[in-house]
Amino acid sequence: MDKLQFIDQTLRDAQQSLWGFRMSTDQLAPILPVMDRVGYKAISTVGARGIIVTMRAFNEDPFERMRLISKTLQKTPLRGSFWAWNLQGWDLEPLAAIELWIKVQVANGIKSFWICDYQNLMERLSHLVGIAKSEGVEVVVALLYSVSPVHTNEHFEEKARRLGEVPGIDAIHVEDASGILTPERTRELLPAIQRGSKGLPIEVHAHCTSGLAPLCYLEAMKLGFNTSHTAVSPLANGNSLPSIEHILRNAERLGFSSDIDMEALKAVSEHFSSIAHENDLPTGKLSEYDVFLYEHQLPGGMMGTLKNQLTELGMENRLDELLEEVARVRKDFGYPVMATPYSQIVGSQSVFNITSGKRYEIVPDEVIKYAAGAYGEPDGPMDQDVKDKILSSFKAKKFLNWKPPDISLKDLRREIGPGLSDEQLLLRLLNPDAEVKEKLRRLYGGV
Repeated sequence: MDKLQFIDQTLRDAQQSLWGFRMSTDQLAPILPVMDRVGYKAISTVGARGIIVTMRAFNEDPFERMRLISKTLQKTPLRGSFWAWNLQGWDLEPLAAIELWIKVQVANGIKSFWICDYQNLMERLSHLVGIAKSEGVEVVVALLYSVSPVHTNEHFEEKARRLGEVPGIDAIHVEDASGILTPERTRELLPAIQRGSKGLPIEVHAHCTSGLAPLCYLEAMKLGFNTSHTAVSPLANGNSLPSIEHILRNAERLGFSSDIDMEALKAVSEHFSSIAHENDLPTGKLSEYDVFLYEHQLPGGMMGTLKNQLTELGMENRLDELLEEVARVRKDFGYPVMATPYSQIVGSQSVFNITSGKRYEIVPDEVIKYAAGAYGEPDGPMDQDVKDKILSSFKAKKFLNWKPPDISLKDLRREIGPGLSDEQLLLRLLNPDAEVKEKLRRLYGGV
């Protein structure tokens, strides 16, 4: 029996889910040598969205952090990330910017990538996989799990087949961002994905929002899928991922083994417990099962955003009403996976529907682009009446034939700053001021 392997999410998805990316370099740096001894298959670090938060919250140079982590980790590969559609935000952006982001990460020590993608923009995905492989790194593509009438086992098998046909993909990362996977579905889903991908290695990544993720991990192990994404216990559970300590304890009872250094793992867990206590940061709590989660399927981070929006509007008592609307809008839109950018697109439209008192009276640009097909073919067909209403507005006309801008790196440099280094250019693109935003708007065609 193959030994269990673990991708550590303590520094990335776990701290995003529980601390909102509020982990400074000073808080993580002292424990890095010990993390390197634990025996993880890889350690994930924050991507573009996390970089923006750390820049603003701590006034840090994110590439200095990346260099520090990668140089300290002598044995464990550091895993970065990118999206097929953009650097950050919701909109489609030039491939040149994403290509530069990949190359700069590799130059700063990234040896593995996960790509958050939904197989709706396969041409862009295939191109960017090729760019990453040309840099000599591992590429793991996420296949996002969802529940709906269209998300059948056959649907996921077909998506896995598409990934299996892309040269250079090293593994598939099956991600349950909303925490809605069940043990029963795990037994059907993972074999279907394995069949479709024709043998690509599979990693399992699930959040504990429903409380079922640890059980799903054990089911995956019984089926022979031995690579799981976890976090140390202070940053596990709740909206985060399962704790590695809990998974190991149960897995060993079932006869599984690993090469994890338990003494080093204990030291890492104690370190982050101290950080949480000293800085009044939350630690994960076990979640109670909530059937409503399976209707709206909002990931934890998006739930916090919507709560804040309602509070600012003095409408915090309407959260359940808003979540009901999220479920309706998602159905109208053809059941998109509830993860960035689709969760934001569905969530923002739901807020407008509730606050305006009339559904689809106010429609954001991103929703129009979604209806016009700019984000690729939806997993399921949109409600035709809703689609017609969105695309019949005067505003929608400029988006009907919209395509992502074909802009070179030379164009970006000329417009944003000819004298900037690669890292400086990326930081301007990731965190643009008003002047840069206006330049980008013009460069992208004023849309």
